[in-house]
Amino acid sequence: MSRIVSKDNYFDTGLEVLSELGFRHLNIGVLCRRLGVTSGSFYHHFGSWQSYVDALLDHWENRQVLILRTLNFDPATPDDAIRALSDLTLGLHHRAEAAIRAWAANDESVGVALKRVDESRRRTVRKTITSVVGDERIAAVDTELGMALLIGYQQMVAAGQQVCLDELLGEYARLVYSHVHRPAVSG
Repeated sequence: MSRIVSKDNYFDTGLEVLSELGFRHLNIGVLCRRLGVTSGSFYHHFGSWQSYVDALLDHWENRQVLILRTLNFDPATPDDAIRALSDLTLGLHHRAEAAIRAWAANDESVGVALKRVDESRRRTVRKTITSVVGDERIAAVDTELGMALLIGYQQMVAAGQQVCLDELLGEYARLVYSHVHRPAVSG
């Protein structure tokens, strides 16, 4: 018995498959079996595999943009700014993103979407770090280090390594705070 599913069900299932099995196992058959529907349902919603891939990437990218918009990256204090970055990082679907990164190396359209998401994140992180440290050059370096930390963490988790993201983010925050210019104390 087939059931009625929405495009969002296909997107959520697609991200689950990416997370659990990787991009090479994401296909119409796997999606339909997991959703308990026929391939006719898939074609009704998307028409073709490439249409699904494009829609899945748009869905994922739009979700990332929405997350960036809903978190407060213009806070009153540096602690709030760093906390917002940590919340952003902790809330990501890291295994699915690692699979998207692997997929991007094999599919140009996926690579283009990933690049847009990374650039959006990079702009947000750089603006936030600049507001904390007050130095564009240092913020640029700390931003790239933060992106490397995120991508590296995702790859490690996808490979099955146990890594404590909270601890990594704590060390990253300490590094950023070490660049805050404090007024000299006269005495």
